[in-house]
Amino acid sequence: MGELDASNWKDLEAGRNALRIDPAIRGIVSSLNHKGYRTFSSCSGGHRSNLRRRFDRHESGYIAFSPPSRIPFALYLALREKNQDFMFEAEAVIHDGNGDRRETIYTQLDWQLLDQRKPKLRYYENLFSEIQDTIDSLPRRQDGHEEVLTGLLGKPHLRLGSKIVSGQMKRFTR
Repeated sequence: MGELDASNWKDLEAGRNALRIDPAIRGIVSSLNHKGYRTFSSCSGGHRSNLRRRFDRHESGYIAFSPPSRIPFALYLALREKNQDFMFEAEAVIHDGNGDRRETIYTQLDWQLLDQRKPKLRYYENLFSEIQDTIDSLPRRQDGHEEVLTGLLGKPHLRLGSKIVSGQMKRFTR
């Protein structure tokens, strides 16, 4: 994960890097970056997950953060009441690549249009507007990733978690 997505770890101030972000959520990702949150990967979602079937679930969208952050949980808590057209999920993940120990620790917000909704642009426009409004109301990033890692892994595993995050940051910023 991560090294396959050309948009990962890029400075969005450079125009060519911003063009790599899904246009539907480019403003959201840019706002998050301006507030000090580093996005790891993202997708607006919305397309059917299997185009061969007449009825299929809508593909989910997501924004992932690394170093891990509390922002997906803040967004989840704000959106769960505001928006009844989508399912939301906030999660913390430790992923070990292809079993080769290229580990990545990140947090992520996922959204998926409810199955009973038809895939209409207005649902997504409303969602992205609500996400943007929530981001605008949040303070700049205040927590360091070590504080978040301690909350996720516990103090005894902070050193290992910090080593993983340090390695992934080096790997993705080359």
